[in-house]
Amino acid sequence: MTHRALWTLIAAAAALACVHPASAQPRARGANDNCFRLSQLSNTRPDGDRRIYARVGVNTFYRIDLASRCASLPYEGNHLVLTPTPGSDLICRPIDLDLKVSENGAIEPCFIKSITRLTPQEAAAIPKKAKP
Repeated sequence: MTHRALWTLIAAAAALACVHPASAQPRARGANDNCFRLSQLSNTRPDGDRRIYARVGVNTFYRIDLASRCASLPYEGNHLVLTPTPGSDLICRPIDLDLKVSENGAIEPCFIKSITRLTPQEAAAIPKKAKP
């Protein structure tokens, strides 16, 4: 490969690296609606052993659905241990958050299936005992 061809290849690679796939197509409305900062989490409350409701800020609610039953979750006195992915407290996907329940010093991992921001109507429908 000639020196000139190598520089052309490097320039093309640099240009491609600058192109953002998201900029090629318009973003769907509300694409980041599922994201929140863990540092803004106000309160959480379980609803059974497979669902948690979370309040972020004053009036924004999320539903965290678990992939399987988390036996320690519904009991009073147990508390959630939420750890974000290292380097960021922005939570957008289940992989961004490590969830465990602490029960008298024992830790049970709970695997998140989905995180969904609730509409005001959905938030109003949260059962009173489960509202954070």
